[in-house]
Amino acid sequence: MPALAFRSVLRHRASTLATGVIAVIGTAMVVAMAALLATGLTAGERSEFLTLFPMIVGGWIVVIVVFAMASTVGVTLEGRTDEFTGLRLIGAEPGQIRRLIVFETALVSIAAAVPGAALGVLLGGAAMAGIRAGGVVDPSTPYASGVLAPFVGAAVVISASVVAGILAGRRPARGSVLGAPGEGREQARRGMRRVLAALVVFAGAGTAAATLASGPADLLATATTGPACILLAVGACLFAPELILLAGMATRGTAASAWLAARNLDAAPERVRPLVTFLTLFVGVAAGTLGMQGIENAAGSAMPDADLIATINYLVVGLLAGFMAVALVNNLVAAVLRRRAEFGMMRLIGSTPKQTQRMLLREVAAATVVSVLAGGAAALVSTIPYSVVKTGAPWAALVPVPYLAAAAVGALLALVVAALAGRRAVPGARGGRRRAVAAPA
Repeated sequence: MPALAFRSVLRHRASTLATGVIAVIGTAMVVAMAALLATGLTAGERSEFLTLFPMIVGGWIVVIVVFAMASTVGVTLEGRTDEFTGLRLIGAEPGQIRRLIVFETALVSIAAAVPGAALGVLLGGAAMAGIRAGGVVDPSTPYASGVLAPFVGAAVVISASVVAGILAGRRPARGSVLGAPGEGREQARRGMRRVLAALVVFAGAGTAAATLASGPADLLATATTGPACILLAVGACLFAPELILLAGMATRGTAASAWLAARNLDAAPERVRPLVTFLTLFVGVAAGTLGMQGIENAAGSAMPDADLIATINYLVVGLLAGFMAVALVNNLVAAVLRRRAEFGMMRLIGSTPKQTQRMLLREVAAATVVSVLAGGAAALVSTIPYSVVKTGAPWAALVPVPYLAAAAVGALLALVVAALAGRRAVPGARGGRRRAVAAPA
């Protein structure tokens, strides 16, 4: 099995690159947190920040890395349905298919461990420099990542990739050899996903409500609002298929591109699901964390460690939002390029390159709108209790700047990437003579 997985990784270069990018960035972020933790364990004055911060943020980073890896692997596996069907027809069992996917994912993560660990040590050093500049620790505190921290961080991401491979490999392994839809099984999975999403949303709302039990100068307010923001954003993105259904309803129109976009969103929601997933996470986490800091600034913080909290918030935004932006671009490019054969077929039946591109941009625009609204709602629900505790009223949470900033960056990123990837994937979009039908990746 390892030899077959190695040959498969070499054969599927595009999917390997897509997964490898996430693995490298994820490893870098986890190693950076591990390096800060190692520094904190050897530091003296105020070392509690250098221990608590990487432990808390690092835990959430691992969760999001697993989520991003599973989504990326899932997107790349969508284009290999015929391959897995062929393996099943020649006698491969579902367990063997799952092990093949897990081995492939693990091999990519192992290959990404070295550059990711090196990048993580540098990222940890940059974070340490920012922490020193913010006055959170003594300027003379040395950055001591050690040798063990990079190994531990890389091992955590490799383990996370194995979990992601197990999660992503369940669907292709369970697929029917004859290609039967298996509606009953699909309904069961859909029901389980909705129950899980509802539980995550409920947990996030409960965590946000727990903020009301804290005082204006209590660190508990921040300690509950941050996780609540992430939980609500994760819960919202788990409702991605329902959000895509709303996007399909919103994009209906009389133009050919609008009609085709609506039909695509209804018939094949998995094409834009990665976009909805990561854009919802990006907007939710970025708007929620920036909103928290805006409320803190408006309240004229009564906490003795206001600078410390501000540093934590901005570092969280920079790390998590940056990683999710990379995951968004990576998954969106992979999803668009995987549609080359579809776009080529549209060219054969009379669709012009501009019509196909407009169809793609309408799909992305509709998905972007519902993602921004869902992420913004998650951020708002998580910050209202924080505003009540800090200012005595919910109005500070309604300041639109954090939401507009996160939405503008996310929407611009999604539309620009979709337009550029569409130019590459749509036959004839870049001018010149090209084949009408491109071979699937």
